[in-house]
Amino acid sequence: MNDKNTKKKYTIMSGGTFDYSQRTIELIADDIEHTILEAGRKIPDVLLEEQQHRYSREIPLEEQYYSSYNRKTMDIMKRAVYILRMAYIYAQRIDWMLSGDDGEDDLVRRLDKELHELKMKYPNGKFTFKKKSVRYDADYGGFREMSDE
Repeated sequence: MNDKNTKKKYTIMSGGTFDYSQRTIELIADDIEHTILEAGRKIPDVLLEEQQHRYSREIPLEEQYYSSYNRKTMDIMKRAVYILRMAYIYAQRIDWMLSGDDGEDDLVRRLDKELHELKMKYPNGKFTFKKKSVRYDADYGGFREMSDE
C-alpha cells in the first residue's frame, strides 16, 4: 500500500526504525559540548554549596574547578561534537525514510537542508565558541554561550 517514495498518512510518531537510538548520539554530542564549555572554569558557587551540604565537608580549592584539557584534546572534542551531530542527522533522516514517514526525495531534501544548517552553525567543521561569552546559567543548569546583552 505504502511504498518508500510516499509519505505515510496518519502517522502519530515519526521514526522508530532504530528504536529512537539516534537520540543517544545527540545526547553524547550535548555532553561533550558541555564538557568543552565547562573546561577549566570555576564550578559555580551554588553547585559548590550543594556539594558541601551533600558531603558535609569543605570543598578543597583544587576540586572547585572543572577538569582542564590541552589544546589537542579540546580540538578532538570540538570535532567530535560536529561529527556526532552529523551522525545524528543522518540517522534521523534515514530512520524517517525507513519507517515510511519520509520518501526518498524527502530524505535527500531534508538531509541537504539539515547538513547545510549544521555547516552554518559549525563553519570550521567543529564546535567553536567565544570564551568571553560563556557564562553559567542557573535556569539552564550549566554553562552556555550567552549574548553580551
